[in-house]
Amino acid sequence: MKHWHEEMPFTADNSLAELIFTENSLFFDIETTGLSPKASSLYMIGVMFYNKEDNNWHLIQFFADNYKSEADMINSFLDILENYNYLYHFNGKTFDIPYILNKCDKHGISPSEHSDKILNDKSGIYSIDILAYIRPVKKMLNLSKANQTALERWLGIVRDDKFDGGKLIPIYTEYMQKKILAPSKAEELEKILLLHNYEDIENMLNIASIMSYNDISALSPISDDETIFNEYSKQFYISDITIDEDGMLNILCTVDELIFPKKVETNIPFPKSNSEVYQETDNLQLTFENNTVLLKVPILSGILYNYIKNYKDYYYFSDKDIALHKSVAAYMNKSHRKKATAATCYTKKQGYFIPSLHPIKNNKSDADNCFIKYKLALRDKISFYQIETIPDLETANDNNSFWKNYVCMQLTNL
Repeated sequence: MKHWHEEMPFTADNSLAELIFTENSLFFDIETTGLSPKASSLYMIGVMFYNKEDNNWHLIQFFADNYKSEADMINSFLDILENYNYLYHFNGKTFDIPYILNKCDKHGISPSEHSDKILNDKSGIYSIDILAYIRPVKKMLNLSKANQTALERWLGIVRDDKFDGGKLIPIYTEYMQKKILAPSKAEELEKILLLHNYEDIENMLNIASIMSYNDISALSPISDDETIFNEYSKQFYISDITIDEDGMLNILCTVDELIFPKKVETNIPFPKSNSEVYQETDNLQLTFENNTVLLKVPILSGILYNYIKNYKDYYYFSDKDIALHKSVAAYMNKSHRKKATAATCYTKKQGYFIPSLHPIKNNKSDADNCFIKYKLALRDKISFYQIETIPDLETANDNNSFWKNYVCMQLTNL
């Protein structure tokens, strides 16, 4: 087994890199002669980690210069993993880690309790698959593919390596044939093999920055019995709220803990309405840039309805187009009174409203009219919320406010 160790200054230019590249994090990637661990060989393991003391990142590569090096490489990798709590990889959940574990079984290698916890982590807490974070936002980012090469190209990264993993298999085979009879040729082939693995790992940190788009889309309210956003409020604040010349509500949010590596503009359609008056609403427009997210939200002017769930306790009066509780309806004229149905049991509101992709949960301890859900029609999936004034930023940034809740629910599960 051969190994190489290179040190480079840590020059991360985004906060996500600083967050990931702690002394507790390890990046790794493997190279093999095939997809099946039972019918192929492991010929390289590369790892990358950050050392706070020298402010350098270290990239180590273990290379099989003979067919008996598998066990030595795996043991060397496990020795390094013992010092880290988080393992980052690209598609490692599907390929790299199962491959390593299968080879451990073959060679009778038993990872320590610490390493086993990481390698067999199914929660994504200790073993972080970068691809799994990027794949859900692939459509939003207008990516046709989400493999590493495509993501590097999207970020504008140009590789010196010109081979993919499959094309390197015959090169490794040729290397093994040439290393004794033609050592100079073997050395050239070795450099090709090392470069591919090196750039896979080196570029993994840049690709990890794309996880920012998923991190913002994963924001969601806390459970009903807790204060809304007592955790997520640390991740963003509303820095501006205005109405633009097109009549769209603009909400600008700043996210201190994330940096978006590339400006992205995307439209998210709201669900269609069953109303005969309004069927489609303008899209939600999102712009991700640097550490900000701009939401451009359409404003609807008109009469909307708040449907009451316990309609069996109400009467509907057709002359006034109103539903009243039985306790009140008993004193009203009975000539226009009939039992309310789900479709006629509502309160009406005229004003200005903004649509929401997801229903907004209220903080039960602090009821607010802004949290009342309105609809255009009973069976609609799209909900609306009334806005009477544009709030000041202090009000908007209250952790229990409608506005932080609203922003969060538009960015949930994009």
